[in-house]
Amino acid sequence: MVKKYEMVILIDPQIGDNQVETTIQGYKQRLEEAGAEVLHVDQWGLRKLAYSSPALQGRQQAFYTLFQFSGDPGLIQPLEAVMKLDESVLRYLFISVDGEFLRVPQLAPENIYIFNPPERPRDRRGPRRDRDEGREGRSDGPPASHDNGDSDAEPVAAVATATDDAGGDGESEE
Repeated sequence: MVKKYEMVILIDPQIGDNQVETTIQGYKQRLEEAGAEVLHVDQWGLRKLAYSSPALQGRQQAFYTLFQFSGDPGLIQPLEAVMKLDESVLRYLFISVDGEFLRVPQLAPENIYIFNPPERPRDRRGPRRDRDEGREGRSDGPPASHDNGDSDAEPVAAVATATDDAGGDGESEE
């Protein structure tokens, strides 16, 4: 019984560009020798990895390649065994496809628009500062209390009068 599959492999960029191409062609040839019909090979190029893992040995990038093929389900297990031993393959994934393969057209860089929303004006407090910036003089404890120890005292209100603003003698009429 022939089934459709997608195989994605992540190839170590440290092996060099020529060796990456050789690895891709080698897996395409292995698929064909096993009786699979390789319908499409899509090289996505060098991309940043979405996660880190001890198995990735600190690598941040990999060459992504997608193979779309149809073949006997029995060819997957031997190919998987080869990939486990291949040090140039960081990760691989086989997916059984029901229906038709999806093709995502690649966009030319000039056709890609990255939306950057306009920056809203800040209120009177000014711009935000970075979370870690300006912590040198701050203590991380609770804020200092302005209580003078007399909890029964009434709060003092600071009220400016017209004479205070005008530079008067500071006394207000009541």
